[in-house]
Amino acid sequence: MANLQKSHQGIKDILSKLDEDDVIALASTVTQGLLKVASVDEAVNGILKHSPTLVSILRRKIVTKEILFQYLDENNVSFKSPASKNDLIDRIIEYWNESLSQTVLDEPVSSDVKETSPGESEQVISQLADQFAKWFYTMLNSDEGVGTEHFYADAKLKIAIVTDEGCDLKEVEDNPEDICSALRTLKLQHQLYFNPNFTNEGIQGRIDPHGLVMVFTCGTLHVKDAIVGVFEQVFSLARDPFCDNNWKIKKTELNLRSKNSTIGQPQICDSETSDMLAIAPTTR
Repeated sequence: MANLQKSHQGIKDILSKLDEDDVIALASTVTQGLLKVASVDEAVNGILKHSPTLVSILRRKIVTKEILFQYLDENNVSFKSPASKNDLIDRIIEYWNESLSQTVLDEPVSSDVKETSPGESEQVISQLADQFAKWFYTMLNSDEGVGTEHFYADAKLKIAIVTDEGCDLKEVEDNPEDICSALRTLKLQHQLYFNPNFTNEGIQGRIDPHGLVMVFTCGTLHVKDAIVGVFEQVFSLARDPFCDNNWKIKKTELNLRSKNSTIGQPQICDSETSDMLAIAPTTR
C-alpha cells in the first residue's frame, strides 16, 4: 500500500509554496464555492478532501512547474532533464508510491482483482468505480476536460442525445483526440454540468468475462440552476502494460435524455444500460 502520510504531507508542502490567497481560492474552486474556510489549514484540508485525486491537485495551473521542481529538489529526488510539468508530476507520484486508494487512472495500482478473495475483489472494484466516477466527472465539468492520455489508441465513444424530436447519435473510434473533443464540445455547446448520483444506486462496478472493469454511472444534467435531463454512461477500463500498468478507457457509451421534470436521483436499475448489469455479480 502507498504511504498516505507521505503523499498528503507532500501536497501540503507543495501548497505551502503558494500565496495564502491562492490556496483559499483553490479550495473555493475545488468545492465549487461551497466550502467557506477561515484559514489556510482549512483550505488545504478542503482541497485534499474534495479533490478526486492527488494528481488533479498537481495539475492545477496555479501549481507551476517551478513549484514542483522546488519540491523535488528539497526532497533530494532526482529526475531526468529536460522535464515537462507532466514529467515532474510523474516523478513526484513515483516518489510517493501512489496506489489505488489515491488514484484510478493516473498511476499504477498494486491490487490485482484476479488474485484476491471474492470479498476483497468486490471492495477493490467498488472503490475503483467510485473514485473513477469522481475523477472523470470532475475533469469533464472542468475547463481542462478529459485528456487524451486516459484513452487507448483504439478507444471508442458513443453519444446518444434523446429529445422529443428524436435521437442524435455520434460515434468516434480509434482517435482519442476526437473523443476528447467530442466530449468537450458536447459540454460547451449545451452548457451542461454533469451531476452523478454518488450512491450505491448511481455508481456500480463489474468485471466482464474478459477481465475488463465496467463502470456504470447515472445522474442529472444541469444548465446553470436548472435540471434539464438525465444521463447514463458505461465505461470499459483496462490496464495498459505499456504505460506503467495504468488504467485507461477502452470504450464508453453516454446516453443523454431531456426531461422537463426530474423526481429524485436517477438510478442505474431504471436506466437503459441496466441490462448490462448481468455480466458479473454485483460489487456494491
